[in-house]
Amino acid sequence: MKALPFLHQVGVQSLTTLLALGSTTAALAEPYVPPAGLGAPARRESAGTRGCVFGNPANLVALMPENNVGWTTDAYPRFYWYLPINQASFVEFQLEQISETSEAPETPVVLYQTRFAVTGEAGIMSLALLETASMPPLVEGDRYRWQVSIFCSPASEEGELQVEGWIERQVLDAELMTAISEASESELVGLYARNGYWFNALDQLVELHMADPENPDWQDQWTEFLDSVDLENIAGQPFFIHADAIADAD
Repeated sequence: MKALPFLHQVGVQSLTTLLALGSTTAALAEPYVPPAGLGAPARRESAGTRGCVFGNPANLVALMPENNVGWTTDAYPRFYWYLPINQASFVEFQLEQISETSEAPETPVVLYQTRFAVTGEAGIMSLALLETASMPPLVEGDRYRWQVSIFCSPASEEGELQVEGWIERQVLDAELMTAISEASESELVGLYARNGYWFNALDQLVELHMADPENPDWQDQWTEFLDSVDLENIAGQPFFIHADAIADAD
């Protein structure tokens, strides 16, 4: 297989080590409210089941709201998706920039691409962009498309299953910034969720869970949050622990 440009080797490590631990206080259950008029055509759930995936659910799913666009305040955000039981050779993650200010705003630019091995288990995986010389921070106001693909065979030219979503980096307004600075760890979930910051709300919920994994209220809060975007069918899935990065073969 021909080597792809912009290919980086990364490890999808334990969420425990990659996410900063939050307060042990339970998160407030809050439904997500998307910004008015925000949306993008994309498939957050793979169409049907093919080849090397099994189980129930047996679809690859991007953890995205129904309009498939989410805001973040982070220059280097974290992305989440559900991986079904599988016999995949590897999984590929790709990030493309759609610049509003470039000479060709409709032409995507591949910023980041990586492939990594998987264990075959079902679970929710995540990948955080890392600050490196080859990976610039997300530009405020620009839109980015992220994609996850399952490759059932090392000889496959493209992934047999693919999902995608969109992300925009947006600055907090002064009022919301003040509210966030004064909020407890548990209150942050609601503040982000009510104001369209999907990725921040998701991060905060996961951080709270990692800080207090035995909290009996967390599953209800997690389920309610995912149910507000019609993803309740994956609310009971475990978080993936580890996958090794692999190089693209020639």
